[in-house]
Amino acid sequence: MKLVTLTNKELQQDLRDKDIRFLYPLKSFSVGYPQTYEIEEIDDFLLINRLLTDEELDTLEKLLKKSHIKGIVFDDLGVLEVIKDLDIEKVLLLDHYATNVRSINYYLDYCDSVVVSSDLNIDEIEYISKNAKKEVIVMVFGLKRLMYSRRYLLTNYALHHKIELKTKIKSVINDKGFLILEDDYGTCFYAGKYYNALELLSLKNIKYFWYDCIDLDDEEIKRIIKDKAPTIETETLFLHEVATYKIKGGEK
Repeated sequence: MKLVTLTNKELQQDLRDKDIRFLYPLKSFSVGYPQTYEIEEIDDFLLINRLLTDEELDTLEKLLKKSHIKGIVFDDLGVLEVIKDLDIEKVLLLDHYATNVRSINYYLDYCDSVVVSSDLNIDEIEYISKNAKKEVIVMVFGLKRLMYSRRYLLTNYALHHKIELKTKIKSVINDKGFLILEDDYGTCFYAGKYYNALELLSLKNIKYFWYDCIDLDDEEIKRIIKDKAPTIETETLFLHEVATYKIKGGEK
């Protein structure tokens, strides 16, 4: 089963299939997505990917009572209290923390599934999928979010240098490319190239294979989801590397 982040409504009509579920970034509760949706528009999974205040959690609770959602993907643990009595699929998204089977199995006592970190290599992801007590979710294609700040970093940069504000830029730092997006809730840094882990599609004990195709052309999205090779440049990040490094310096 595939879980596809919905970048626009037209794409939904083109991809309607019994093996595809849709993930809608919820307006005012998501960061780093150019397209978000009102709660009334959401008829499948909704996404919350930022930390919430107590007041925002109260607002969310009221919104969910009048919703028709079938599931929720969230990364603020406070949401667990809000949704504990709802008859929906509950998926925890802790990308940089869901890195070992012990912690994932702990969270699976409270959720229906957990998104396995894409900071891991293929052997580690396979080990977790085999040993998780429930089916897990893996990202197989999309932009890798590297950092999120509540600060308006692009706005501050533009003000400091007295230049025109752009809330979406591509930047290169030390030969590494980045996509930087700012909205009302902060600033997200994404890797410049799309993360390609489509070889994970053969894994077992997977609830959903997640396609998070931010800022990607519709035709390319449809091509990739229909199991055709990408025509854009991609990278596998840590999929074939061990993500451990020795810090240089400090030697005497």
